[in-house]
Amino acid sequence: MNSPTDSWLPTTLGTVLFWTAVIACSVAQWFIMRAVFRTLPTAPANSDVPVPRRWAEIVQVLLPIAGLVALFYGAWRAMHSA
Repeated sequence: MNSPTDSWLPTTLGTVLFWTAVIACSVAQWFIMRAVFRTLPTAPANSDVPVPRRWAEIVQVLLPIAGLVALFYGAWRAMHSA
């Protein structure tokens, strides 16, 4: 009988795809973090336009990172639970 962890995907290919996804997401997050931390807030031309708060931008960068780490950790454990 097949368990939910049995897969049609060979273990080696699954591991390669997993690490490819980890690397792709890490590179994307690194570029997002770089953009947020390098951007200096400037005063808008129109005073009616609010300037984004720096802490809010940092939180919006860190929360997805924490979510991705949890997601990849769960995926790794599911792939290797036997």
